[in-house]
Amino acid sequence: MANRSCAVLFVLTATISAAQCVDYSKDPAGCQPSTFDTPIGQMPSVRVNRDGKLDPSSSEEDARAGVAKLEKELHLFRNIEPLHWVLTVPSVKDPATGAWKGGDLDAAGDGRGLGIAGSCIFTGHGNGAGRKHAINIFKIQPDPVKQPPVQVGEIPAMFEGNQGFDDRELRSLVYKNSRGEDRYMLVRNAGTNTIGRMEAYRIDMNTCLPVSKSEITDFGGQSHEFFLWHDPANVNRVLVYMTNWTSGLPDPDHAGLKTSDLTVLAVTDEDTGEMLPKAKALASFTLQEVGGPPVNEKPDATGLFSDGRFLDFSDSKNRGGRAGNFQNNEQNRFHSSSVTDDGERVYVAGTTAGFYVLDSEAVAHHRDAELAAGTAGCNQRSTIVSTGGVIDASKLPALANDCVHMVVNNDPGLKAFLASSASPQAKAERYLVLLTRSRFDVYPPVNATPTGTHSAVFVPNRPAQVKGNTKGRPAYVWVTDENGGCPLNYARMISVESEITPIMVGAFSIPDNQLEECLDQAITEPDGQRRQLVAQQNHNPTVFKNLVFNTWYGHGLRVIDISIPQTPREVGYALTLPHGIARTYPVFKDGLIYWVDNKTGLHVARYTGPRSNELPGPGSGTYEGNATSPHR
Repeated sequence: MANRSCAVLFVLTATISAAQCVDYSKDPAGCQPSTFDTPIGQMPSVRVNRDGKLDPSSSEEDARAGVAKLEKELHLFRNIEPLHWVLTVPSVKDPATGAWKGGDLDAAGDGRGLGIAGSCIFTGHGNGAGRKHAINIFKIQPDPVKQPPVQVGEIPAMFEGNQGFDDRELRSLVYKNSRGEDRYMLVRNAGTNTIGRMEAYRIDMNTCLPVSKSEITDFGGQSHEFFLWHDPANVNRVLVYMTNWTSGLPDPDHAGLKTSDLTVLAVTDEDTGEMLPKAKALASFTLQEVGGPPVNEKPDATGLFSDGRFLDFSDSKNRGGRAGNFQNNEQNRFHSSSVTDDGERVYVAGTTAGFYVLDSEAVAHHRDAELAAGTAGCNQRSTIVSTGGVIDASKLPALANDCVHMVVNNDPGLKAFLASSASPQAKAERYLVLLTRSRFDVYPPVNATPTGTHSAVFVPNRPAQVKGNTKGRPAYVWVTDENGGCPLNYARMISVESEITPIMVGAFSIPDNQLEECLDQAITEPDGQRRQLVAQQNHNPTVFKNLVFNTWYGHGLRVIDISIPQTPREVGYALTLPHGIARTYPVFKDGLIYWVDNKTGLHVARYTGPRSNELPGPGSGTYEGNATSPHR
């Protein structure tokens, strides 16, 4: 009897211990559950009724009620309080069946870029053949917690013929010029898989409506993502750091040259702060020209690339019969970047070329007029040291004088060696070793379809504690890896304490980053019908000193505590219904979080979890991962 009593007591004690966590670390985050495993099989990917059941004919009121019911039952929000779900694409009713289709309530929207500043919100659309959705203009209301944003206007879609352009990137900025006058600018990057065009708008701060716009800048290929930088030393000066997804094509503006990976452009007059009639190109950078890997590198007949071979998971099949990941191409393209507040460093997400750091001091500290005219004392374009994969060692010293160049070119040891009497072959070999080491590159063996290293955002207010860091440059950069299929990739914490040798010191993943988990994902709706396929890649982060807010496509918005960079952990999440694609950089405006879901529109929420007291609150302005922050 005594033994049985002891056994019962042991089970009871074990049960209580398993249900409770006592934290002795004095960490504000305290005890946290494991990372949330997205319950895909229970998440409807289409319109539901008030009871949360699939119903294409339900009213908006019933669909919203059903979504709220399911989100609560499935625990799809933790430490994030949902406030508003704002529709950007209306549904269309079939008069014959009474069924709705094509809108955000049906998870059939096409949301894309997001720009927020002042009291205005701009949301873009993916568009495409026969689709020409205008940019929605919303106005933030006096009580943004209780009152959802209200649509006040539109900006017509860009298009050619029947092809509506993808408004993939929008950025807006409120600033005062040197005369103390308020100015509001919206920058738009739109296009197709082969076209990339940018234009800027001057916005009326009170109405949120455009009052004028610039001429179009055509990049001769698909411009992709961009960073909007506001010069702290000159309030009149706003620059765009634009990436080109189809670099390497004939440059329409420079005969005999090819389009660059990165182009830096002025969008305001540096003397007046007024929007320029047309953006002015100042400088550019191309990785391949400085000796980096070639664009669209192919393997040899055995599948071997110059830097290895990809893991082959093609023998594994998911529930739908789709094979696991394998690829036979390294695109090595420049995808996106973040720029330090002082403008001296650019942190690059370079797809299968990995992550690396650029020196942009010449751009930061010279006038736009000098840079555009080529009189700034630096080379506007990357010095072409590599032709057909062969390095011309005599040109290597010039790289350190490019207006934008890799930080490895600054190293005094490398400079001394290049100036020595060593042979050209020895100089080229040492340079290539250091150049390769200066990129944190996991590709191969890690698969990277469609992108690889997607975003790279520095951690603010955490300067590297290394000798000589008089500029207070960051110690860490948060890097996301976008790839679909199985296995999915995850997010990484990169140390840039040594800028020329970045290393991974921490990582964060979700359960579906494991091969067996993503292969076993549900392919049917809760009622057994075949479900919509929802992309699930890791995507865009907005980063604070101790917290990262990361959109993770079909796995929603994830909040990650990075107070110990080596051990990131999840402290909150928001997975909205119907099951969609959380895509944009989360934008913080006066303490609230805004993001656009590709399929379901604009969402507004508030983080209430650990370290929420550290986040910027009401009146603090706008923070985002793709523009100088904070801004108004």
